[in-house]
Amino acid sequence: MKYAILGLWLLVFSSAIPALATNKTTPLLDYGDRKAPALWQNLRALDNNQRQEPIRIMQLGDSHTAGDYFSGQLRLRLQNQFGNAGIGWLTPGYISNQRSQQALLRNIGNWKLSDAKQRKHSGVFPVGGFINTSAGNSILEVKIKEAPAAGPWRLSIWQHSGQTPWSLALPGGKLHKLPGQGDAKAPWRLSTQELDANTISGLKLLAPSGGKLGGVILDRMAPGITLDALGNNGSVANVINRWDPSTLRSQLLWRNPQLIILAYGTNEAFGPDLLPETYEAELRQAIRSLRGAAPEAAILLIGAPSSAKSRPPHINGGCRVPLPPSLIKVQNSQRRIARQERTLYWDWSTMMGGNCGAQFWLKQKTPFMRPDLVHMSPEGYAASADALYIAILDEMDKAEKRQAAAVKH
Repeated sequence: MKYAILGLWLLVFSSAIPALATNKTTPLLDYGDRKAPALWQNLRALDNNQRQEPIRIMQLGDSHTAGDYFSGQLRLRLQNQFGNAGIGWLTPGYISNQRSQQALLRNIGNWKLSDAKQRKHSGVFPVGGFINTSAGNSILEVKIKEAPAAGPWRLSIWQHSGQTPWSLALPGGKLHKLPGQGDAKAPWRLSTQELDANTISGLKLLAPSGGKLGGVILDRMAPGITLDALGNNGSVANVINRWDPSTLRSQLLWRNPQLIILAYGTNEAFGPDLLPETYEAELRQAIRSLRGAAPEAAILLIGAPSSAKSRPPHINGGCRVPLPPSLIKVQNSQRRIARQERTLYWDWSTMMGGNCGAQFWLKQKTPFMRPDLVHMSPEGYAASADALYIAILDEMDKAEKRQAAAVKH
C-alpha cells in the first residue's frame, strides 16, 4: 500500500523525539459509530479507484482548526493518498487571527462580521458560525496559494441578498451573475458557478449592499477528498448550538459529509468553573444536532490536547508547569460522551505523551510547541496530523480485516 511509505517515514521522524514527548501509535477508537463502516469502505473504494464521488470531511473546532496547520496537514495527507477533490469550504472572508492553508481571502470595502461565539452578535448563523455583511461597495477577493489541480471546478456560496444578486468577477474581467437557488425567503440561499482551474485564483465576489455571505466553497469536480476546516478562534463546542438548526440541516444535507471531526476542548479547559454535567449536555446536544443534519456522517471526537498554564487558576498535574484548571475534567467528559454517543475518538493528549507533553514539546531541539504552551508550532501540528492520518489508515485496515473475517464465518 502507498501509505506504508508514510508509516515508515513517521516511525523515523518520531524516533528523533524524546520517548516521553510523543506516542506515535495512538489509535483511533471506535465506540460503535454506525456510519464508520461505510466510511472505511468508501475510503477503500477511493484508494482502489472504484469510487467516482468525492468524500467530504468537515472539521469543526477552535484555534487549532482556525489556523489550518493541523487540518491543513491532515488534508494534504488524505488528498495525496485518496485524491484531491478541491479546496473545500472557506470562511466568508478574511477573519482576524485565522488563516487557510490553501487560500488568501481579502475583504475590500465595507464589511461587518458577526460571530456566533460572541453573545452580543445575533443572526441566523450558518455552518461555521460567521456572517459577513456588506455595508456597500464590498468585494471579497480569493487568491489560491498554490496552482489549483487541473480540471473543472465549482464555486458555491451561501448568501442572502435582496433584489440585487451577487456577482462574480473572474481574472480577465468576465462577469457572472450569481442568482440564489430555492426559496427566495430562505435566510440562506446557494449560488453556484462552474469554473476552469485557471480562473480560480483571483476571483472576486461582488456583494450587493446589505448582502450577507455565510461561506465560500471551491470544489474540484473529481473523485478524492475535501476537508473543510471551519474553525472559530476562541470558541467552544457549544458554539455549534448557536447555529440555526434549519440552516444546519439544509447546508449539511447539501454538503453530505461522511466524516465530521470535532476538535474543541482547549478553551473549555481554561475555564475555571466548568461543570462536567453542563459541558457534557452541551457536547451531547452538538453531536446529536450534527447527526440529525448529516445522517450519513461518522463523528470523530478529538480529545483536548496537552497544554499548560503558569498563572492561577490552575491545577497540579504532576508537570513542571501546572495545567489549565479544567483540562482533565474536559478530557474525561469527552471520553465519556464519545462512549455514550458511540462516536469515533482520538486522544490528542496521549499522542503528545500525556498532559505534560506540551512542556516536553516546547523543550525539543525543534520546538513542537509555541511558548504560550497552548498552541503548537507548525511542526507540532504537522506531527499531530500525521499521527491522526496513520490512525485513520490503521482503523480502515482493521475494518477491512474484520469484514473479511465475518465473511469467512
